[in-house]
Amino acid sequence: MLQVDIDKAVQLLDHMLEFFADDGHWTRGSYDDGKGGHCLVGALLHLGRKHGLPTAPAIALLQDAMPRPSLPLVHFNDKRCGSAAELRSVILKARRLAHNDAERERAAAAAKAWLLDQIQKRRSAATAHIEQTVSDQPIAPERLAA
Repeated sequence: MLQVDIDKAVQLLDHMLEFFADDGHWTRGSYDDGKGGHCLVGALLHLGRKHGLPTAPAIALLQDAMPRPSLPLVHFNDKRCGSAAELRSVILKARRLAHNDAERERAAAAAKAWLLDQIQKRRSAATAHIEQTVSDQPIAPERLAA
């Protein structure tokens, strides 16, 4: 995930944490209960539209934060989640995963830059060695075929 996507996902997750700080904003069984309550996915979609943030990166992070791999977000919200506090803990876990991804991406970029620099240094050294070897040898006269 690109850093810009991670940053926007974290913004959206922060808005979700603020939204679900009031336990009364959490609902089950529908995206929007008509009284200001939303389920996990409903809040994500609503807040994404409201703040002009993309939802796909946050969905990916929330999916990775699920207590069981491949547990759909809607199923978690409606059947597995026991409280708004548990919902907030999953959102916080998704936020931590976002920061881990960003740190991993920065480390990978630094390693790539170092490797490319090492390759360039070795190529330069090899080229210099070849040029020195060629210039040290006398040029042999060509033999002509008879």
